[in-house]
Amino acid sequence: MPSRISGASADVFLNIPYDASAEFEALLVAYTASLVAIGRRPRLTFELPDDGAGRMRRIFALLRSCPVSFHDLSAVALPVRFNMPFELGLACALRETGKGRNRHRFHIFDSKPYQLQIHLSDLNALDPKIHGGKVDGVVKSVLDILDKPGGAPSARQVLQLYREMNQLVPILKDEHRRKDLFGRKIYGELVVLGTTIARDRGL
Repeated sequence: MPSRISGASADVFLNIPYDASAEFEALLVAYTASLVAIGRRPRLTFELPDDGAGRMRRIFALLRSCPVSFHDLSAVALPVRFNMPFELGLACALRETGKGRNRHRFHIFDSKPYQLQIHLSDLNALDPKIHGGKVDGVVKSVLDILDKPGGAPSARQVLQLYREMNQLVPILKDEHRRKDLFGRKIYGELVVLGTTIARDRGL
């Protein structure tokens, strides 16, 4: 896969652990800030209403609508959950069946080197982006993959956007009466506010 992507649709499928811990919440906000800073729109499965088609079909339809997907496999803990590698498998299938410019592109993120070889050896030929479980690691990794017409902002600018968005999180949780960001309305509002801030900052 190419190291940088430009000129693609704005939608990016974001496959991350739905973990409400402070660590993973920070990574979610970091991914979100990085994407909106370069004019992209993060798409997550919880934004889709249940229309009776079944969860797997909804996930596949959303993934297929996005030319690019990010898969964070850094949540290695008990109890073991298979949602992350399952959705990565769907992305692999989309890539293999696509053609030309319509071929799906995916990127894998992890917190530590060589974990992919241990847990998912079928993908040994791929080099995941290692963010070290850090916000700045996520920001630098995303900026290394995705371009923006006219030039992407600096990591410093995106980290400032992250800090401003992160300050909004407790306010949004209070307004929506939620303990996490994994809801269509609360996360959608965070994306809108982040996009507005990024635009006001000239990003």
